[in-house]
Amino acid sequence: MNKEFHDQLGEFSGLCTKSLSDDVELCQQVKNELLSHLEDAFEEEQKSVPEKEALQNAMRRFGNPEELSNLLADSNAKRLSLHARIRRAARWLFLPLLVFGVLLCIDIRGIMSSTALMNSVRTKTWFNWDVGLRTRKLSEEEQLLFDYHYGRGNRLEILSSLYEKHSDDPMICAIFAQELSIAADRQPVVCQAKLSEVLANGSRIDPTNPLYDYLKCLSLMREALLPQTGEKSAIDDINKRGNLELALASISFDRVETIHDREKLDSAIGVYLQAQTKGQIRTYTSELLKSVQGMLKIKNDLLGGMHRIDAASRERLLFRPAFKCISKGIILYCDLLHHEGDNARAVKLLATWRTYFTQYLGGENTHLVDLIGGIRLAGDYLECAKRLGASDEIAALTAIGEIRREMRGTIKDFQQFHLEGGILTWGTPPYPTEGDNIAEWSVERRLETTTFATTYLGLACFVLLIAIAVFGLHALAMRLLGRRPFLFILPKRIYIALLLKGILLPSLLFLGISHFIMAGNGRSGLGFVANQLLPAIYLCALWPLCYGIYVHRTLKRWTYSIGGQNNNAFRASHSLNMLCCLAVLLLAIGCILRPIFAWSQGYYASRETLVIPREGVEIREKRVIREWQSHLLELCRSGAAPQNE
Repeated sequence: MNKEFHDQLGEFSGLCTKSLSDDVELCQQVKNELLSHLEDAFEEEQKSVPEKEALQNAMRRFGNPEELSNLLADSNAKRLSLHARIRRAARWLFLPLLVFGVLLCIDIRGIMSSTALMNSVRTKTWFNWDVGLRTRKLSEEEQLLFDYHYGRGNRLEILSSLYEKHSDDPMICAIFAQELSIAADRQPVVCQAKLSEVLANGSRIDPTNPLYDYLKCLSLMREALLPQTGEKSAIDDINKRGNLELALASISFDRVETIHDREKLDSAIGVYLQAQTKGQIRTYTSELLKSVQGMLKIKNDLLGGMHRIDAASRERLLFRPAFKCISKGIILYCDLLHHEGDNARAVKLLATWRTYFTQYLGGENTHLVDLIGGIRLAGDYLECAKRLGASDEIAALTAIGEIRREMRGTIKDFQQFHLEGGILTWGTPPYPTEGDNIAEWSVERRLETTTFATTYLGLACFVLLIAIAVFGLHALAMRLLGRRPFLFILPKRIYIALLLKGILLPSLLFLGISHFIMAGNGRSGLGFVANQLLPAIYLCALWPLCYGIYVHRTLKRWTYSIGGQNNNAFRASHSLNMLCCLAVLLLAIGCILRPIFAWSQGYYASRETLVIPREGVEIREKRVIREWQSHLLELCRSGAAPQNE
């Protein structure tokens, strides 16, 4: 037998024994035995036909290489070494490992939060953050408080039910009293009796809190004053739209047709002065917010930050409309005293605005809208002070007017912050314009980037699953046509090359892209969409495509090296091996990149940000409030304008 025919028989025997390649020694032994039988068959066929035909007939006697490979694997299974058995058993773990990789890659919370952000950027509308909201196991009372805070059901009915069981709870009593005060403007007959009962109870259980005195003062003012018909019609029109707070805030006591009951108006002023002798107004809305936040199971990620923001944004500022209406009533009464000739008493009453403002606007839980409302009301007090000729009050209230003008720039910036800035409204920190302090937004940008990265890892997983399904269906189709695919056992150097060039280097490149986006803080000029599409294109298209091409070429070269370039039987095995290599990439993404970005997301979500409210973190809104609150309170207490810094 010449060397050419011997080599061809050797290649054929090698194809037939590839299924035993887990055990190198056994594979070589069976290959030699098979080669010996092939040579015997060739010599027997050579007696009757030419050499080339004898070679084909000899190989045809043994059948299809794939079928023979599987028969040899089954017949020699008990002869496999322990190492080979372990390698074979590992193949049975392929499907569970694939499922595990898929679970690691997909981040449902990241997908939800990044989809919400993209939607808010595109539509510029508020997103319902109730999606994905989870709570710990709540008691019946806790569930009622939770439903009240999130507006699930009739708020008055919820509070009434809670009040019946916990009438001595200061928080429930205070919030119920404020809600009744708002509703009493629409349904005075229904709410007034209950309001009087709750106010009396609140004064009993919380005697140092002036809240109940002020609400009683407001109730008496409502009964004493009759608003003009046009004003009342406007209120009714607003009430039809369901905004009770806006309706109550629109009552302007400076436009009154008649004083219906002067005695009640005098009583209201007496209650107002009594409230001035007490401490800080405690509305308990912030306590309710903290209680509700304690019910939530909030994770340290972007979606958890959104839930914190959403919960904080739902805090009801129940006393704000009463603050305005009482101020209007005091101004009216001062004008009435001035008209009656008692100017000294009118000036003395007007000066109580200092205590009133301090009691309401001096608390730790003051909101920006409270400060804005107080500063605007200072303008009404100023006009009254001018009519009364109260020089001291004119000086202080004029200084507050100056604060209002100084605040316009800050308020404008703050509104711009809500419109462009962030997570609270349209989803993303503003990308840089001239003069922006980009460094302030670094944490939000990193949190945003890591969140989108986890989303794109999930999308990349989906792309890989589609590719795996395609190759798997092709291998299955080949199996149904009679070809039994098997896995190649490649040399160690090829596995190392696949790991380095196909997985580790692309992983480092993706980490570098993400770091560039985070470190740039938007200075790349690419904008929000481009910054987020760049890693998406890389992860979901460029990397899988390049990896697939690289693996395909590697497998093709290896097939040629073992003499399978002209054998169609390898087509099914090629699909099976492509499937496995793609599954390895999916596992690498899930086991390497996903944990890195999951850790990064939790790390940045726990840092101090401008927008995410957490215990012990002063967000940007609170810094703005603290700055202007100190100016306002200084004027309330001293009457002197602060020096410009």
